[in-house]
Amino acid sequence: MKLKTILTVAFFTLSFIGFSQTNCATLKGCERKLCELNTKLAAAKKAGNQNQIKGVEEAIAQTKKNCTTKTVNKDLDKKVKEKQQKVNERTADLNEAIKDKESKEKIDKKRKKLNEAKADLNKALAEQKTK
Repeated sequence: MKLKTILTVAFFTLSFIGFSQTNCATLKGCERKLCELNTKLAAAKKAGNQNQIKGVEEAIAQTKKNCTTKTVNKDLDKKVKEKQQKVNERTADLNEAIKDKESKEKIDKKRKKLNEAKADLNKALAEQKTK
C-alpha cells in the first residue's frame, strides 16, 4: 500500500511538472510566475544543483507570500522601461559611431547590439501584453 501511495504521488508530481513546463504561457500574473518558477525548480532538481534549488524554493515562497497582480504588472513595467532605456543607449551609441565615421566593423558591432536590445525589448513588451 505504501509503495502504491509513493508511486501515485510521484506520478502526479511528474505530471504537474510536465504540465507546468508546457502551459505556463497560457497563465497570467502570479500563476504564470509560480509556474515558471516551478519549471526552474524541476530543472534545478534534475541537474542536482542544490544552490539553485534553494534559491528557486525561496523565490517560490516569496512569490506565494507577496505576489499580487499589481506587483507583477509593476515588475513587467519596470522591465520594459529598462529595456527601452537600453535601446535608447544603443541607438545613441550607433548614431555617435556613424557621426564620428568609425570603422565599418565598429558600426556593425553597435548595430548588432542595438538589434539585440530591440529583440529584448520586444520580448518584454510581449510579456507585458500577456499579463
